[in-house]
Amino acid sequence: MDKYEALRDRHDFISLDELSRVCKIAKQTARYLVEHEIIPATDTGKKTWRYRIAIDDVISYLRHRDKVGSMIPPGAVTSRKDHKNRRLNGRRSYTKMVETGQIQEMFEYFSFIFSECGDTLTTTDIVELTGLEKSTVLKSLRAGHIKSVIQSPKYIVPKQYLLEFLISQRFIESRTRSERYMQILGGFEIWKTAKSSQ
Repeated sequence: MDKYEALRDRHDFISLDELSRVCKIAKQTARYLVEHEIIPATDTGKKTWRYRIAIDDVISYLRHRDKVGSMIPPGAVTSRKDHKNRRLNGRRSYTKMVETGQIQEMFEYFSFIFSECGDTLTTTDIVELTGLEKSTVLKSLRAGHIKSVIQSPKYIVPKQYLLEFLISQRFIESRTRSERYMQILGGFEIWKTAKSSQ
């Protein structure tokens, strides 16, 4: 029996407030975990006890957190003051995270997180996968920074070409505030931590 089994003696389900106490995290962090389905929950739609969270799912999360660390991308949960300061300080880029010699790790990371994608991608697919703005993706396609096999009536990009672009200096130095980009940014660190613990 591990240290979390005793939680089953409380209730089968807990609220968002109880989740923050059990996991020893801020309430807004608990909300992020639930709203981004890192911890499954039922949205009751009620003003009080809106989220109904199974204690078994909480225990699974805690055990996984012990192994890989936080599953929340850096900067994803901030106070209003932090959000304002981050906006004023400019956009973050992979250059803040990626060190010399980590390009191969980045390639492995992107190959892993996009493993279930199709072998060919459209412009819309690339926007959704990377978090880059559509105008940025189209500009990169037209300039040949992202290679494609078909350009008309729409761009068709083999996944391998996208992976090559994602480890290029151009993408590493991309700057955007999109939530998806920030998730990918933080996910790289989480993936490296999980990989090193194996």
